[in-house]
Amino acid sequence: MYVEVGSKIHKKTYEINRMSEYDIETSLDIPADHFNIIIENPVDDKGYGMNAGVFNPNNTFKISEYYGVILNGVADDVDEYWDENGSKIEIDGRDKSMLLLENDAEPRTYNKLKLSAFINKIAGPYGFKARINSKYDKVIDKIVVEVGDSEWDCIFRETKKLGMWLWCEPDGTLVADKLNYSSKPEYRFSNDLKDAIRIKKFSKKKRGADIKNEVWVRGHGKKAFTAKYKDNDLTNKGYKRRMILEDGEAKNISKGQEIAKRHIQERKRGSLEMEFTINGKHQVETNKTAYVKDKVTKTEGIFFIVGVRDKKNDNIGHEKIIRLRPLWEGL
Repeated sequence: MYVEVGSKIHKKTYEINRMSEYDIETSLDIPADHFNIIIENPVDDKGYGMNAGVFNPNNTFKISEYYGVILNGVADDVDEYWDENGSKIEIDGRDKSMLLLENDAEPRTYNKLKLSAFINKIAGPYGFKARINSKYDKVIDKIVVEVGDSEWDCIFRETKKLGMWLWCEPDGTLVADKLNYSSKPEYRFSNDLKDAIRIKKFSKKKRGADIKNEVWVRGHGKKAFTAKYKDNDLTNKGYKRRMILEDGEAKNISKGQEIAKRHIQERKRGSLEMEFTINGKHQVETNKTAYVKDKVTKTEGIFFIVGVRDKKNDNIGHEKIIRLRPLWEGL
């Protein structure tokens, strides 16, 4: 692993080629990916730490592996410490999308604006390049940015309304697009198949607390109405949990039912999630699908990769922790 650090205080670029520990997580369900790096701070013959004072919050970080860039980020915290085992520097940070999370958006209303134009207005001043699926890049009649919205909140909300997801690529590009649920499996994970990546540790989590099988949406067109939607699959499984809400975008029954269905789908998100550990040498990316077979938990099928965590330390060596969810319920 190779890290290039840009110091805004020292106006210099530094290279880190050796790290004693690192923990880097890329996730589609978390806006800003996280990184943690620990490097040695050797002491010279006069007792001074050779890397002391070099790294500071707000430094930029480009983290790369042999197959390409993993993350472009910004440091949040820098801790320097020593004990009887030596002296070290620990750096914590997030990817570039944290700039949009940490800046409040100007409250105002936009009219008749394409999503791509809106994203460029908000994210362009920070140097972001954006890639929006042109098929779904529609003109939005009215965009209201509320007090308290972050820059990320307002563009993510409008992206979801057009049926897409928003994320930041490792090179810092903002992407608004459909997720790759229908793609062919890129990976095979199993301990029972010879041509699969071997699993070192496996867990499957089922959660039901947030699930609703029925949603009513109260809207107002020419007159007030209530649109109702019930998920047949959840209902057949015995769920009896209703949500009633109001939505200003529900101008007719059809739109109200669409909104109700979306709320049910969003509450399924994360209700089934698998997490397993593999050898860190394997390249695995989010927004891909994978075939998984595990006899112990009776799991077999194609699932969506939501997150990849890359870890290395003296205790575990180099490992990757993969998170997956069912297709179409991943995010």
